[in-house]
Amino acid sequence: MSVTGILLLGGFVLSAALMVARILPALLALPLMAAWIAWCAGLPFLTWANEVMLGGALRLSSAIALVVFGSMFAKVIQKTGISDAIIKKAAEMAGDRPIAIAFLMLAATAFVFTGMSGLGAVLMVGSIVLPIMTSTGISPLDAASILLLGINLGLMANIASYGTFIGIFGSEAALHYYFPCIAIAALLAIVYILRNVPRGNGEGGSLLELAASILKGIAMVPVSLCQGLGKTLSGGQESLVRKRKELSPAALIAPVLPLVFIGCASLVFGLGSPKNGTLDPVAAAILGFLVSALYASLTTRPSQTINLLAGAFVEGIQDVAGVLFLFIGIGMLVTATAHPLAAPVLNPVLTSILPESMTGLLLIFALFAPAALYRGPFNMFGMGAGIAAILVGFGTFPPEALCGMFLAVTYVQAVADPTNSHNTWIGGFTDVDTAVILRRILPYSWGMCILMLLCVAFTH
Repeated sequence: MSVTGILLLGGFVLSAALMVARILPALLALPLMAAWIAWCAGLPFLTWANEVMLGGALRLSSAIALVVFGSMFAKVIQKTGISDAIIKKAAEMAGDRPIAIAFLMLAATAFVFTGMSGLGAVLMVGSIVLPIMTSTGISPLDAASILLLGINLGLMANIASYGTFIGIFGSEAALHYYFPCIAIAALLAIVYILRNVPRGNGEGGSLLELAASILKGIAMVPVSLCQGLGKTLSGGQESLVRKRKELSPAALIAPVLPLVFIGCASLVFGLGSPKNGTLDPVAAAILGFLVSALYASLTTRPSQTINLLAGAFVEGIQDVAGVLFLFIGIGMLVTATAHPLAAPVLNPVLTSILPESMTGLLLIFALFAPAALYRGPFNMFGMGAGIAAILVGFGTFPPEALCGMFLAVTYVQAVADPTNSHNTWIGGFTDVDTAVILRRILPYSWGMCILMLLCVAFTH
């Protein structure tokens, strides 16, 4: 390895160490890494300023727009009280049966987080869901784990949460794994509940009967919502004007409307590259967020629609300001690693440390998935974004396969990482140490990772 390669690798190791030690935040580390690559590759100052700094800052503009509109929609769901109503409706349906409560709280949490994200949403949902579960005999540790699994399941169905992956790997590569991500998250969450939540006195019978009963309860939610929608539409304008605590059942379907809109857009226009005469998936998602936000406002607070949407935009941008700057840093890093002058410097370094085969890389991700914890090198909101950008620029492995691998390790980070702000709050609320939550839930999040890696292996 050349002196330049050693300097380049040393810069990455130092940045990773500073991020893990929480001395240097990822918001600053990623732009600095981009500048370091440019310096090591010998890029002229004007090239770095114009192409890396400015061009890189604008590179993920579509992903930034996706996150902004997604956050706006999340604020509308929160401010209208829709999320609270969904959780309480699920609790009423479950009664006092622990395993039924667990499944319905999981489903309700996931349903809410298809349209929401962020610590504020976790605080709001968790403060309702956790006491409901613990009051029926579910241990605080299991209640915390079920909430985390529900949040993870909902975010896997939330298009806005794929912003980082869309920005680095492209929308087609990221959305290729959309349904597998949801299925894997749901499967392991169900396994967790069946293994850890005790049945109540009224929950006897075979496992098949229990599953049928739970599925019937969950299936009745959309049925009741559709019935409520029919009553609302037939009741005229007066039925739309309700107090905040008396929401129409029609309003409760709002969190999943962006997904419905995207599905309809796919059938009508097709999703893909605009060059092929189809609708860009990010454009479809943004339109879905706007239409769904308008629907949520009109079915809850029609007279305040304009003020509600304007306020949601402002507050939503405030909530994701850190994420937006992180995307700017990722864009700079992706641009620097993809620059033609950087490739001759980066490629020898990567060739010396990376496996040559896809199987070897999959094994590395499977064995070292916990490296996504504690702001480690696989964390996509830190060093992982830099590694992903470099691997894409390297060009040896298909972007779709790399996207699947980083989605796999994200299961571990999103669910189990004790340094996540939502994990810290949940641990404090339930009075359970985050390290204890980590030990309980890591086998399941690691299992999700392995299943996703198998999916990548079979499809590539």
